[in-house]
Amino acid sequence: VDIRLGDELFDKISDGTKTVEVFLNDEQMKHFGVGDTLAIHRESNNEDVILTSAWSIKKCRTMTELYQRYTPEAVGMAPKELSGVYDSETVKKQGLLAVKMKVLKPNYE
Repeated sequence: VDIRLGDELFDKISDGTKTVEVFLNDEQMKHFGVGDTLAIHRESNNEDVILTSAWSIKKCRTMTELYQRYTPEAVGMAPKELSGVYDSETVKKQGLLAVKMKVLKPNYE
């Protein structure tokens, strides 16, 4: 799976503070599993890539459940910020996937 993140979140993964990426539990993520590779591109420079491996995937029904399992630091944003990304109705319908990542290789200087 390839995703693009803003510079701030990209840097948090690069420096090791953001260890969890959150996705909607939707069709696109249906076949993503533990051990799969996640290529994270920097939004401002698509050539900057961090390859990560999913070493744990937890299904969460609500944002509250997500933040009971993981700190805002691990997720890379506070609950209020994440609410701006995924609205509560969509989360209620689909749920969230919390992918615990292990950095394999940063591909940038």
